[in-house]
Amino acid sequence: MAAPPSFPQRLVRWNTGGAAWISNSHVFKHFLETGEIADRSFFASVRNSGWTADEIRFGMKKVYIVDVARVARYLYSREGIDFLSKQTYSYYPPNGANDSAVFAMRSAIIKASTGGKLSSVGIINNLPVDFRLTGDGLVICAPEKVDKKQAASLLTWYIFLPACIVRDVAAY
Repeated sequence: MAAPPSFPQRLVRWNTGGAAWISNSHVFKHFLETGEIADRSFFASVRNSGWTADEIRFGMKKVYIVDVARVARYLYSREGIDFLSKQTYSYYPPNGANDSAVFAMRSAIIKASTGGKLSSVGIINNLPVDFRLTGDGLVICAPEKVDKKQAASLLTWYIFLPACIVRDVAAY
């Protein structure tokens, strides 16, 4: 059921509230494999997310069955580009240029869908660039399913992203 957590070695950056957090991507891998949180920044993010650690692990590892051709068609459509633009709205790369966000996210989602399965872990594994997302500008694609605290969490964004893609592909 779980996607293989083989995160590339890079930093994961996010802002929530007044704090900026940086964790090594292997912190996510370790957490998903063992449930242990061995990083202060990641611990704070889990604690402030509105989710339990088990809920986060389940949500990020949940696998959705997809047709990669349909996913790609959707992500290249006007509706898909709009979706990706909204989902990457708060993306700030280290160099300050936001031009690659939609392309990078599309690439990661399609590559993660290649085996007919899609998960948050798969998307993260395939991101070609470091992503830095700000909690203040996150666009959770299913806001009716979360409370205010959860809506401001990057972890919520990761949990819901594949489910919303599957939902939108089915409706497309």
